[in-house]
Amino acid sequence: MTTAVTVDRHDGHGHGSAEERPGAPAAPDDVMAYLNGQPVPRTLLDERLAAVRAGDAACVLPKPDSREGRQLTRWVAQVVITEQVCLDELRRRADAGPQAPARPLDVSAAIAVGSITAAALAGSEAVRRVATLVSADVRIPPEQLAYAADLLGVPAPADPDVPVDHWHAELLDSARLEAFARWLNRAMHERVQLVHGLEHPGDSNQPDNLHRH
Repeated sequence: MTTAVTVDRHDGHGHGSAEERPGAPAAPDDVMAYLNGQPVPRTLLDERLAAVRAGDAACVLPKPDSREGRQLTRWVAQVVITEQVCLDELRRRADAGPQAPARPLDVSAAIAVGSITAAALAGSEAVRRVATLVSADVRIPPEQLAYAADLLGVPAPADPDVPVDHWHAELLDSARLEAFARWLNRAMHERVQLVHGLEHPGDSNQPDNLHRH
């Protein structure tokens, strides 16, 4: 049986939601998920895990066969699947023809939208490109800008769509990151089926969940 998991912005803290999808294809050992009904190879996860465990933090990582180790595997799986969803989106957009350029998104504060999304943004150009594309139309309402400017004791921007101050750019990038997180949440729900054992680490229905209410 496979499980589809909705990823929320608190992705590392036990608030993800899960939904059963009846009739999902059986999952052999070499499949980590299904994307648009097509298998995503388990080797992508195994190679990423091997790289993580060979890195500088290897000495502080949990043992693979421990509950924490299985949660780490689930976390890394979500990062890999996020990358695959974004590669899928780029293929769809390429098939749709040329796309208008968008202002690059500053992802330095991406941890605000969850550790999984932040890791995917930090490590994948494809994820950053999709985040930029799907959030290009985000705007800050003038009244919100005026309120923020009043709190800071500075003049409100003359053009709400053109950041001229650092605080305005940060506010816009925060809104764009939230928009990307919402897009990713929908795309994961609509396109991805996870296999048993690789549920979202925050899924309260999986046995290794470390944060229970």
